[in-house]
Amino acid sequence: MYLDTLNITNWRKFGERANEQPGLSITFNANLNVIVGENDSGKTAIIDAIKLGLNTNSQDSLWIRETDFFNINKPIKIKYIFKGLSEDEEAYFFEWIYFKDGISHLRLLLEAEQTIDINKKSKISRTVTGGEEGREQALSDNVKQLLAVTYLKPLRDAELELSSGNKSRLAQILKNLNYFQKDSGAAKKEIEEILSKAFGDVQEIIDQPVLGKMSGIIDSFFEKNRRKTPRINPKTMKFEEALKKLELGLGDIGTGLGSSNLLFMAAELLLLSENTVGAKIALIEEIEAHIHPQSQLRLIKYFEKKSKDEGVQYILTSHSPILASSISLEHIILIYNNASFPMRSGLTCLEKDDYKFLERFLDATKSNMFFAQGIICVEGDAENLLIPTLAEVLNRPLYDYGVSIINVGNLAFKRYASIFLRKEEFKLNFPISIVTDLDLKPKAYYADEQLCYFEVDKKDIQEINKTLGSSLKNEILVGLYNNFENLIKKINKTIGTKLSLEKELEIESILVSKDTKKYGKFLTDRTELLNKNYFNEVEKTMVFLSSPWTLEFAIAESGISSLLQDSILEAQYKEEKNRKLRKNKWEKILDSEKRAVSIYQFMLDNEVSKTVVSQLLSAKILERKEELSKKIINDPKLSYLVKAILHVTGGE
Repeated sequence: MYLDTLNITNWRKFGERANEQPGLSITFNANLNVIVGENDSGKTAIIDAIKLGLNTNSQDSLWIRETDFFNINKPIKIKYIFKGLSEDEEAYFFEWIYFKDGISHLRLLLEAEQTIDINKKSKISRTVTGGEEGREQALSDNVKQLLAVTYLKPLRDAELELSSGNKSRLAQILKNLNYFQKDSGAAKKEIEEILSKAFGDVQEIIDQPVLGKMSGIIDSFFEKNRRKTPRINPKTMKFEEALKKLELGLGDIGTGLGSSNLLFMAAELLLLSENTVGAKIALIEEIEAHIHPQSQLRLIKYFEKKSKDEGVQYILTSHSPILASSISLEHIILIYNNASFPMRSGLTCLEKDDYKFLERFLDATKSNMFFAQGIICVEGDAENLLIPTLAEVLNRPLYDYGVSIINVGNLAFKRYASIFLRKEEFKLNFPISIVTDLDLKPKAYYADEQLCYFEVDKKDIQEINKTLGSSLKNEILVGLYNNFENLIKKINKTIGTKLSLEKELEIESILVSKDTKKYGKFLTDRTELLNKNYFNEVEKTMVFLSSPWTLEFAIAESGISSLLQDSILEAQYKEEKNRKLRKNKWEKILDSEKRAVSIYQFMLDNEVSKTVVSQLLSAKILERKEELSKKIINDPKLSYLVKAILHVTGGE
């Protein structure tokens, strides 16, 4: 059996929704669950809510205080629904289960409220009952014990827990192992006999040297007619008392916190895996505490496997992007805006192929999105460097607003944006800005602006493929061309050889009727296509396009073009005189679009690193932050970047 649903009302930050719906309703996977979210999103409140009604194997006490009530004038209600009961479990919990759609459900209800006792003192009373709604009845102690969970707190003192003493957790674990319960406790009796014999052997060794000397002293202390004889009696040590003398270690001197934590987890899970009837639930808070990244990865992979092999349900909380990136999205539950959003298939707008893709490419830097309040998706290092700089200029530092930048790199915006889009009625509404290039060369790029443009679409590519007997990819050749020769050059480059004149003529015949002056329409159509593909205005996803070409072209045409030019020239030339000569040439181009084309084309032709240029430009912008603020905000060429930042930081 496993915990399927948890409904929380009036517990800490989770109040009550409209129509008396619970403040938080969370559905778990039967095996592994990793709860993620920004700080103070309510992850610990969820773990404590589970512990509150089910209790723990280590008998942790969790008191309810006035501050735990979202509204002190209303009761706390926490509902637990278990599914997947075996026949033995159905028989054992028969008094408290009910059937729905042919499936057995075990439902528990915890209620707590503030009351005034007979002495007019305020106190908090709580009850835990089980059964179908309206037919609840009290739970027996045996039932409560079978539902207890294993809990590992975040900042645990593992060394203390595994050491000897009256409060030894190791002793509690060992005492409850099945091995010591079978055959009427035969193993326990054997240990007690061994200990009794050992004490007898010790007595033989110390009797003479100790008692021999003590006898003379004792004779002096007592009257002659009341002579006493000292004896060392063998100690009869019970099994439970012997366990308290044991401690668990790894055999190393000075074992670190990380190793001790791993050892403690192993001991706790040893006991949990033995249950055959009842819940097998492990709650682990901040699993990454005191454990270095490589150990985190091994641990989560172990949980992923064992949860299925042994039927243990793991419910973990984490702040670690490393962990979030190393497991399937199916196991992640995002807590955002006081609501839970499982990321498993069927609940998001991700397709099956998207899940496979993201499992391969969702690295630690990208999985940081699960701990943010908003994200900006970009397609390269240049945007990744410049956007935080512009946010500083706008006095909206991204770190102040909990915004993460996700460098998609391979233009997989659709896949990343779909993570946060929901198929269900209850929407996530997570703010996302997608910043990308329209990638349409401006008219000034071409030598003769009077030339007719023609568009090559997917149908044309199919016809061309028939002619060539090959399979050219649509995304390579679909686009707008100002002459036929440019298209042929692109085809030759793609197939790695030069087409024969006969093939060129055949392709030309396919496209002969396509000569139209339609640049404006193509720009509009491409904008609409990208907006649609990347879910523009779906929930809180917005697409922001550099029009018509790239980020660098937009900046080259903007009011900070001079800073970009300086950055490009610093990256390209060591000599100051060469920089001045080139910049003078650009300054003589009066048309701003033609000048921007020349600047960007220089970058491309000389393979000037966009990353280096962005680093240099960022530094120059920050040096003149106050001076440039108003200019950048009001610059139409940079407005798409400004709007992208404002969208995820709550600006207008």
